[in-house]
Amino acid sequence: MPGNAGSTVPLRIRMKKNKPKKVESEMTELARVPRAPQIPQNEKSYHVQGMVGCGHSSTAHGPATKGNGDHIAVSPEKKDGKVLATDRRFHAENEYPTRFSLQDMESDIGRWICLACPLSTRKCKDCKQYEGHEDSLIIAIHGDCVTDKTGKRSAMGLFYGRGNTGNLSLPLPGKDDHSHTTQIAELTACLRALRNATSIIEERHSMMRKGKLLMPLNAFVIKTDSEYLVRSLTEWLPKWKNNGWKTCKGAPVANADLFKLIETGINMVELVVQVKFWLVPRANNLEAICLAKVAFIK
Repeated sequence: MPGNAGSTVPLRIRMKKNKPKKVESEMTELARVPRAPQIPQNEKSYHVQGMVGCGHSSTAHGPATKGNGDHIAVSPEKKDGKVLATDRRFHAENEYPTRFSLQDMESDIGRWICLACPLSTRKCKDCKQYEGHEDSLIIAIHGDCVTDKTGKRSAMGLFYGRGNTGNLSLPLPGKDDHSHTTQIAELTACLRALRNATSIIEERHSMMRKGKLLMPLNAFVIKTDSEYLVRSLTEWLPKWKNNGWKTCKGAPVANADLFKLIETGINMVELVVQVKFWLVPRANNLEAICLAKVAFIK
């Protein structure tokens, strides 16, 4: 199976006892500082300036000129009442005009990152971003594994937005080397993102019941630089299940238990909102990568 997407050389961290705080502060800076200004100001967006930067939201628009309606805000295709695995793949190149770079497709809304509106034609003069769809939240994830004198270690990073208290940098447990692989770390990060998505849905519903006005969620987009993760969940998983959790060569599927838990997590979230998986180059997932790297220092 293919490995992680992208060809950027992994960041190497020298473990020096006399400078751990400096290294940690440099790497966590990405998760703390608001993004450099990047979305259009008109009567369909709101513009809020504060400590976390500008906020823009757009949900009042017509159908997109490219892709499915207004990007992912459509009912996913179903077979026998179930969402097709292939429909969970977010193909950004089919949803956005060519003028959008990968960075343009994301917009900061407060302390969250959401999908930008593909119908936006101008960027905000202040933050230089396109309007964002507040109902489509992005969770960036990364799983990593290193080998040092003590053996193998793995960690995961989850990134929701600049300064978001939910941002996660966590080493993974396990004393034997078999517990620590890049693939296991990637799958564990995905599972954690799905569980956290369920908690976010419940928290938002609770806040709305108390009278707080919030935009109803339509989708969680899990962004990752792992081709293994995305293709497994959107292409190979149905084939494995139909084959009794065996590969096309008849071998048992590696990490089948984790895949079964992830599938359950996806089904739970999809009782309320859509789940999409977005494969990006490593250069477009640096926040989650840095959070995973920090866990090795801790």
